[in-house]
Amino acid sequence: MRFPPPEVIASWPAPNYVNPVTRGNTLMIVELTILPVALACVLLRLWIRIGWLRKAWWDDWLMLVAMIFSIGTTVLVIMATQLYGWNVHVWDMKISQLETGRKASMAGQTLFVLASSFVKISVLVSYFRIAPEKSIFRKLVWVTLGIVIAAFLVFLVALWLQCIPISSYWTLLADHRDCIPEGPPLLVQTIINVVTDFMIYVLPMPTLFKLSLPPAQRIGLMILFGFGGVIVVAGSFRAYWVHYTLFETYDVTWEGFQIWVWTAVETNMGVICGCIPSLKPLLFPSRARAQGSKGSQRLYGSGHSRMRGKTEKVQDPDSMELDCRALTSKDDSSIAPPTVFERPMSDGGKSSIKSRYEAASDLEQQKAYMY
Repeated sequence: MRFPPPEVIASWPAPNYVNPVTRGNTLMIVELTILPVALACVLLRLWIRIGWLRKAWWDDWLMLVAMIFSIGTTVLVIMATQLYGWNVHVWDMKISQLETGRKASMAGQTLFVLASSFVKISVLVSYFRIAPEKSIFRKLVWVTLGIVIAAFLVFLVALWLQCIPISSYWTLLADHRDCIPEGPPLLVQTIINVVTDFMIYVLPMPTLFKLSLPPAQRIGLMILFGFGGVIVVAGSFRAYWVHYTLFETYDVTWEGFQIWVWTAVETNMGVICGCIPSLKPLLFPSRARAQGSKGSQRLYGSGHSRMRGKTEKVQDPDSMELDCRALTSKDDSSIAPPTVFERPMSDGGKSSIKSRYEAASDLEQQKAYMY
């Protein structure tokens, strides 16, 4: 926190500690509206993945962890603005109130880093469902995941070691305060946060564009995954207000109110946008129930009777989240698309059935990369 020079303090009005001007309840209304939506999206996602499809994976549990941290962030944001002075002018606050607000700031930044990082990791892990082995897309997902995890660890370490001892962060009148400037590290963090958001939500677009689907379906899938652009916008607003609060004004508690708004909006919208592609089965409930009724049974058995009646079904991609029949790229030629070979029926159709079974095996291998 920057200390204002004497001439700036002299320009401030007389403090009002009894009935100061506030920002009102706008933030609380916004956050208590968007938080239930985020929570509902996560619960619906788990219901679909566990109850219908019965194939929950790491990305689902990571998003649940992100939701927990997002709830903590939202609760703290509301407390910071309603109880700890982050919605009044700085000249209307006592030093003790400012120090309490600084403690809330430290906790809020920590929860934000945890929530946003787990959202990103969950989304990137979900991409492994649709990224073929040895494809460029899969390699880019690994690289981006490494960047996100590295940034997550660096941000936490920088946050908690910017002051030694850490209590100097909120003890504004301590005799010996050994702190690095707060502005540059926080601004770098917000910029990297926006850049990684952009990378994550643009990453699958080329692969989705190349799917062997009708144009309308391809565009629909790109829109589903493209909802993440909302996070880029929210992160950009947060980055602007971080810069303005830390470098352009000394009335940090009044202008910092905007940072708190966009902090909670970004974390909750991240959860919502990260869950939207997983909610696609709600558009096709009958197919989702049919898929879920199979339970944990394997689609292809070893016996002839199990193979009978199901060879025709293998041509259906059977993907409740993403119809990715052509996701295998040219550099992953070992996985063949599920095609049916036309052969003479002189052997009573056995060769055709065998070919269909081989095609089914190829499809099963391909689906292993998607889901």
